Amino acid sequence: MNSKKSWLLIFPMFMLFACFSANGINGPEPKTKEGIILKSIHDILLSYHYSPLKVDDQFSEKAFNEYFLNLDPSKRFFTAQDISGLNSFKTQIDDEFRAGGLNFFDQNSSVFDATVIRAEKYFNEYIEMPFNFEVVDSIESEEEKMAWATDENELKSRWKKSINYEFLSRYYDEKKSLEKDKKSKAEDTIFAEIRKEVKENMESWFKRLKEIKKSDRFEMYLNTLAHLYDPHTDYFSPKDKEDFNINMSGKLEGIGARLQTDKEYTKVASIVPGGPAWKQKELEANDILLGVQQKDQEPVDIKGMKIDEVVKIVRGKKGTTVILKVKKPNGTVKDITIIRDEVIMDEGFARSSMLKYDSVASNIGYIKLPKFYADFDNPGGPSAAKDIAKELEKLKAEGATSVILDLRNNGGGSLQEVVDMSGLFIEQGPIVQVKNRSNVSPYNDTDHSVQFDGPMVILINNNSASASEIIAACLQDYKRAVIVGGGHSFGKGTVQRFINLDRAVNTNALDVADASGNKIEMKPLGELKITIQKYYRINGGSVQLKGVEPDVIIPDVYSSYDLGEKEYEHPMPFDEISKQNFNQSAFVIANIDEIKHKAADRFAKNERYLNLNNSITKLKDLRKQSKVPLNYDQYKSYMEKRNEEAKAFEKIGTDAIKGVQASNLKADTEYINMDSSRVGRNEDFLKTICKDFQIAESIKILQDIKRY
Repeated sequence: MNSKKSWLLIFPMFMLFACFSANGINGPEPKTKEGIILKSIHDILLSYHYSPLKVDDQFSEKAFNEYFLNLDPSKRFFTAQDISGLNSFKTQIDDEFRAGGLNFFDQNSSVFDATVIRAEKYFNEYIEMPFNFEVVDSIESEEEKMAWATDENELKSRWKKSINYEFLSRYYDEKKSLEKDKKSKAEDTIFAEIRKEVKENMESWFKRLKEIKKSDRFEMYLNTLAHLYDPHTDYFSPKDKEDFNINMSGKLEGIGARLQTDKEYTKVASIVPGGPAWKQKELEANDILLGVQQKDQEPVDIKGMKIDEVVKIVRGKKGTTVILKVKKPNGTVKDITIIRDEVIMDEGFARSSMLKYDSVASNIGYIKLPKFYADFDNPGGPSAAKDIAKELEKLKAEGATSVILDLRNNGGGSLQEVVDMSGLFIEQGPIVQVKNRSNVSPYNDTDHSVQFDGPMVILINNNSASASEIIAACLQDYKRAVIVGGGHSFGKGTVQRFINLDRAVNTNALDVADASGNKIEMKPLGELKITIQKYYRINGGSVQLKGVEPDVIIPDVYSSYDLGEKEYEHPMPFDEISKQNFNQSAFVIANIDEIKHKAADRFAKNERYLNLNNSITKLKDLRKQSKVPLNYDQYKSYMEKRNEEAKAFEKIGTDAIKGVQASNLKADTEYINMDSSRVGRNEDFLKTICKDFQIAESIKILQDIKRY
């Protein structure tokens, strides 16, 4: 199942109300809560989705296949025989979706319950077997490459391999830990401890699987159907809506990370600026959480655990320690220790510094913007656009003649903020185009004033999304700024809205009684997050899937990963619409091709750049090797090679770049010195800038820019 995404472009708020008749769009209403939810989602998607699908037998077959994958992504429960036993439903799901029928869901649930009991039997049989680290065999680590086991014999073999892999990986980790601590332990003791640990973790996992509520599984079924439309259309139960986009003031304020469900795993969606994880610097977006350990306690395996349960054990009091076992996108596994603390709100706001690079340049302004924030309920509240305007004024007062705007890892936010912010750099004109099913509406900057008219670089990366992509695309189209980054931006060009099902369903449809005539309470039904619009560049192109391509590509930590909208299942397609008439004269870059050539010439001679590119190539090649050996010597060699390359990659860029200097603005000195923790965070901010190769090269790029 596609995870519930954190990339939501927030437009000026309005609510869609879809009140369907008592008989719905396609016949009488069902008489169960689940049936009403199912049918109402079908009707809302038909009426309001930007690109509604034809719900037919082809749709049904896709839903049939994907629901099995969502229930069992590791392919350790169902066999091909189990699935074929439900083949009669392959062409019936579309009919049930329209009518609110639950026959396939109920039958599938019964079969899945039986497969869990069967798998537990296999596990109990193999967990007591002797370790065998001499076998010459392998296990596939990428679930997408695995086919369903044809029958029970093949499934048993798969379980035997997976348990052997659990033993092998833990044995390797334990031996490494003992070697690091210069300790020793008897082999029998190691084996006994590993067997006990694996047994306890797996028993807990099977217990969780058996205790999964029907409502939780039903939510997965609903989202299987919803995600066929696009990856950002989701059903939210009332509890999920409450937890949506867990933020710094919510459940995970202890470490400052937003988590999301990704099939049977918990994934880091983003890191909250200023939080403990942000300051610790090891936990990153797209990391998979495998386990959680409180200091001086045993680790807890969280595979298959609901996100609200994960939240409970991750969060904690200020000053306490949590150890997260994390799988990185490059396949390496590491323990990350984080001391819980309060999330510092001001770290999420715009901040600036002045930069110098020896004889290369001075008077460079640098602005870091972590997100496009706004307070819709308070006109005088925080505003990203207003804050950027203030930072520009402060930078100009200290002599800044060119600016770097850093939008790396900025997941977006308010449309009005990005429209206003883009307008700070041009006189007036269109910023972005928004299209619903039938109409295109341009959003324009109508303010003739220009806040800053000097040369400009915008920094982006794969995690720069929605509003970040709008300003980068806009100023690239206007030839107003050079876009610099490790690769294309995220590539999400769609807009979502929440529809409350309690308001969307006609009251008569909820008037249901039991056999005794007592009314059954149906509400709350939950909400549907639905894609209703797409947005486009002013040149008519879309950022959907493609993202914004940098003018100058400088590799970064994300360059070795496959990230972005294109990696999701069923993304909406890239397309184009008519361009707007646009023109500006505040500052027009005249020599973009020359800038690219000069940068390429510098990179060809730069040792840091060459080492980074070489390391990225090696990591990409290693990730193609998805089969993990089950022989200990081969596994040890396999892991050491991966860990060696990962460490080499991490070391690149840890030293300061000679000649780069970053200093605070005089206007900020009093605020920074108000408390010692703020002083410490500021020192770290400046040191990080001086190590940043992309910033250093952006300074040089600014010197190459010529205007018309």
